[in-house]
Amino acid sequence: MSDKTSAQNAEDSFDLGIIDFAQIEEVSRVFQQESEEILNELDELILHLEENPDDQDRVNILFRKVHTIKGSVGAVPGGQLLGSLSHEFEALLTRIKQESRTVSKEAVDIFLKSSRLMKVLAHSLYEKRELFPEELSEAIELISAYGNFGFQEGLNDSSVKHPGYSGKDSLKGREEGIFLPLEQLNDFLRLSGELLVLKNYFNLLSQTMNAQENPQLFEKRQNEFSQSLTKISDQLQSRLQGIRKEKAAECLQGLPILIRQSSTELNKPVQFHFEGSETPIDKSLGHDLQECLVHMIRNSIDHGIEDQFERALQGKSSLGNLNLSITESSSAYRIQYGDDGKGLDKDRILQKALNVGLTTSEKAASLSEKEIFAFIFEPGFSTKDKITTISGRGVGMDIVQSLIKKYQGRVEVQSTPHEGTKFFIEIPIPKHILVESALICSWKGFQIAVPLTSVTSIITCAELQTTKMEDWRYCQFKGLTIPLLSYAEICQGFSDDDSTLKNSSTLIVRCQDQYIGLIVDKVETQTELVLKSFGPLLKSQKGFKGLSILPDERMAYVLDPHDLLQILLQHAKTYEAAA
Repeated sequence: MSDKTSAQNAEDSFDLGIIDFAQIEEVSRVFQQESEEILNELDELILHLEENPDDQDRVNILFRKVHTIKGSVGAVPGGQLLGSLSHEFEALLTRIKQESRTVSKEAVDIFLKSSRLMKVLAHSLYEKRELFPEELSEAIELISAYGNFGFQEGLNDSSVKHPGYSGKDSLKGREEGIFLPLEQLNDFLRLSGELLVLKNYFNLLSQTMNAQENPQLFEKRQNEFSQSLTKISDQLQSRLQGIRKEKAAECLQGLPILIRQSSTELNKPVQFHFEGSETPIDKSLGHDLQECLVHMIRNSIDHGIEDQFERALQGKSSLGNLNLSITESSSAYRIQYGDDGKGLDKDRILQKALNVGLTTSEKAASLSEKEIFAFIFEPGFSTKDKITTISGRGVGMDIVQSLIKKYQGRVEVQSTPHEGTKFFIEIPIPKHILVESALICSWKGFQIAVPLTSVTSIITCAELQTTKMEDWRYCQFKGLTIPLLSYAEICQGFSDDDSTLKNSSTLIVRCQDQYIGLIVDKVETQTELVLKSFGPLLKSQKGFKGLSILPDERMAYVLDPHDLLQILLQHAKTYEAAA
């Protein structure tokens, strides 16, 4: 068929009103590719304008991006509403440019609302779904608001500063992926090539080398193979962990918008200080952490930060301060979040806990400040008398506790009246391929794997000076008196007789800032284990975090030092209560 005939057929199809669905699909695909990146950048541009309201260059950039959205959505079926909203957005930016206007706080408000709603409308086009009634209503109201918008003369008071903010924002509900730079892809290809060479080497070794004829050479080749395999496995593990990370500022990109909205609604200007925004953090953890920080920040602004008049009476700056710090050690993330508000009311929290039955009058008298503050993490707990759109329902802080449990971390609260509240969160670095370097020990016929990072020293029990106090055995270590117990003794809360103690070994296990002397029958070897959970049937075992299959097909139980410490502390608390 000639080109002329094809063109004639296409023209005839148009005249007959035949819809070219393939062409429509292609237009929609191009719009999605073009719009996603633009929409992800809008919030950053708008927040920059709030801090620099006279930056006409940034106004021009924002104008071009909105104009591009308006132009490209015009050919997409169902895109009329997004086109209308983009048109009104563009028209207001045109006024700002032509009249050399300063970008007011009210303009920033309507721009941020538009940015969020444009993403919702675009998302509905991507998924080819109908708009929900509330989405349709909000879009119509926002378009009307542009028609009634007027600039108010006066100072443009910016209430929130956003250091460390990244505008990379993903559209909600879309499947998340991982961007892999070419350099990292080449690194994985190199590792796969080395594995292939190693596989061939192993096949050659097994086919041509006879261990009985030349045992020394066979052992040498075997050691070379083992060392190469260990090196490549370590590199592969490290690379895989690395590609799941992104900068903390990108993981927590929604916080500046939240702070601004809450600050504006409650009329409490705040500053947000973010240290460690460049810290690489696991993406799944970052998503959960942002959800927790959302509730902590809302509570800070609503409960903690005083209004400007009250702050002035106390000699404080009119701007409240929200401080977030994220650091990474070899084994854990440490997150510190705090405000400089009025602090937690310990008596009010305790009274509320009594009212809702979380404790009794008898127990309340002996509760420490730390234990009282822990009540705020209980589901449904709130000291707020009046429910607002920000807080008061008792929903939120329990999510923080859920995060801690999910990642086996810990949280501590410190609060000083009229100075503020601080949260200290420590979360072990997630390992999606759970490999533990551990010492394999035998005890009562079982194999116990003790994480190497927790082992400070290995000592024979014969070298230790031991003593007993209140049913517990103790020993001296670096000038400290520490418990010296076997696993069974830790669980039962008292020590047995010492008849077989001298033939045993002791692992000095460190957990946080405390030490435990763990008695075992024998320390066998050091190895790397692939950690497996106990599964739905067993769920968990006291003092252990999982199990692993050893090379000789024996099963090893992997110790959880933090859990062991909690068992000991619980026993100690029971003894104190009994006394």
